[in-house]
Amino acid sequence: MNDPFSAIPWRAPALWREANNSLKRILRNTGPALEESRRLAHRLKQQLTSTFPLMDRLCRETCLDCVDICCQRAWVWADFRDLLFFHLAGIQPPDQQLLSRQGDHCRYGGPMGCRLDRIQRPFVCTWYLCPDQTRRLREEPAQMNAISDSLRRIKGLRQELETSFIQATT
Repeated sequence: MNDPFSAIPWRAPALWREANNSLKRILRNTGPALEESRRLAHRLKQQLTSTFPLMDRLCRETCLDCVDICCQRAWVWADFRDLLFFHLAGIQPPDQQLLSRQGDHCRYGGPMGCRLDRIQRPFVCTWYLCPDQTRRLREEPAQMNAISDSLRRIKGLRQELETSFIQATT
């Protein structure tokens, strides 16, 4: 299996629906045992949301004039941690996986950027900073440190969320 797209989970619409329905069923059947996981998901949501003003500003300053739009060439998808976060935090997941076939562009990219609400995007879409955005942030060391710390905390919370969920459901 040398096809890098074979790594994309749930790339067929039926598999995407099945994954989401399975998580809904697990959450419904597990109930109170997932309280810690839900708490972590809400902390994660707060931490993610705190990065959005800066990320929105960076996108306004860089993406509109970009000739090599990352979102149009990147191979990105929602992973298990993303789906887990969406469901535990009460966020509607995207209708489909971002990519389904080799050569596809993200199905949610539009002429004015991503059509998904920022909170509905996979984490990879938040943590990636293009070279121009990174350059701009280096001119603002306090902002660079703040976003780096936030992204580090988010990564840790995503790991904790997955671990908590697995422990609660096994």
